[in-house]
Amino acid sequence: MRSCLLYIGTEDGMFVFRWDGGKKLNRIGRGLEGHAVRGIAVHPRKAQIAYVACGLRGWGLHRTRDSGQSFELVDFEDRWVWDVVFHPCHPAPAEPRALYVGTEPPMLYVSHDQGRTFQAFAGIERLPSRSQWKFFYEPFYAGHVHGIAIHPERPERIFAGVEHGALIYTHDGGSTWHEALVGYDLHRVAVDPRDADRVFAGAGEGLFISEDAGRTWAPVPALRDKYVHAICFDPRQPERVYVYVAEDGGPLYKSEDGGRSWRPIGGGLPAARPADTLSVHPEASDVLFYAGDVGSNKSKVFVSFDRGGSWEPLSEELPKVWRLRVGTSD
Repeated sequence: MRSCLLYIGTEDGMFVFRWDGGKKLNRIGRGLEGHAVRGIAVHPRKAQIAYVACGLRGWGLHRTRDSGQSFELVDFEDRWVWDVVFHPCHPAPAEPRALYVGTEPPMLYVSHDQGRTFQAFAGIERLPSRSQWKFFYEPFYAGHVHGIAIHPERPERIFAGVEHGALIYTHDGGSTWHEALVGYDLHRVAVDPRDADRVFAGAGEGLFISEDAGRTWAPVPALRDKYVHAICFDPRQPERVYVYVAEDGGPLYKSEDGGRSWRPIGGGLPAARPADTLSVHPEASDVLFYAGDVGSNKSKVFVSFDRGGSWEPLSEELPKVWRLRVGTSD
């Protein structure tokens, strides 16, 4: 099995580990101490490169070019950054077409030059519900944009969630913006890899699915009123979908039919609070990684070798984990 890098964003900065297929992790990078990590984008072809979003208890967008041995501030030093996503091209080019960043105060930005410059999607400010978006913490109290999702075959369609406020989307590359699920607590958005019209939205009120590229939405009865904070498609078998909900003892759900039916998995696993800490190995879809809370502001990473049927611990205790992303290594 090909080894991979685990980028683990915590309440106290970033940890980077190499996993070689066994039952332990080897730490190879550490940095951004004192910053809470809210988003991670691992380069699709060069896993030693990653962009890291810090916010609420930390600031800015940062980058590592050496698997977390060193970091540099890229931009947004005066605001909270809640998400960062590469444009998902398949097959991945040497350099992705774009990098998207969601911030608080709430705005979505795009860079077409590897983070040297960013442009704001100004039309977001004109959405009808914009004045109602809010979050609970000073100095902004403004809500934030995260859960950015783009289908690789329809790059003109961009989706994101506002916590708390609405799901926002464009079908024309950002010239015009629309909103849905107004007033909801949006966390994560994902587009079905097989069907660019099917969009999933995870919120504090449950899981929702749109069959018409975001125009209308229906709740998923099996996950109604659950606090959904992660949606993860199997990259090799996209009809398999995983969802994380903030519930101790059974925080993970799996669908084998593209989200039409669901069953709980991961019995006995600890919850991770409002975190996105579930990832599938990019090349071995039987292997899942998940980080859950094991104490006051302490987390541990777990691994499953059977698509979530059973789990075992993979790490010692870490600071509270907020994000976990995986990239293949050489």
